[in-house]
Amino acid sequence: MRRVTPVILAAAGLLVALDIVGALAQRPLGFPYPSLGVVSLLVYLSVGLYGSWRASFTVGALGAVAVGLLDGTLGSLAAWMVGPGPIGQTVTEPGVFAYGIAVVTATAAIAGSVGALAGSWLERRRAFRSSSTVVPR
Repeated sequence: MRRVTPVILAAAGLLVALDIVGALAQRPLGFPYPSLGVVSLLVYLSVGLYGSWRASFTVGALGAVAVGLLDGTLGSLAAWMVGPGPIGQTVTEPGVFAYGIAVVTATAAIAGSVGALAGSWLERRRAFRSSSTVVPR
């Protein structure tokens, strides 16, 4: 897990910064905030892939879940502090906040598992190709 922790923190930082920029650009520029979800999915997928490649399937999937949990909590709070937030609700509505965290974390778990599955498959193929050794007679 130690090999993947910097990637988790960098990905969470990137997504929180993306939430802040999206919240700031939403009103004055008319920027469609929900379109940033595609970038989030790609980040979750990448963290799962990289974590699986560097450690194991479980580490990759859990790394993506950790990024999703951080993005769902810190990203939403940061977006609410600088603008209307990701869904235009106030932060005082705990049901909306908890639902948002649950949805983001579940989405990260699914995308991270797909990425981790792909990373495991790529690692197996790489190990299979490099294991062709000549056995002397």
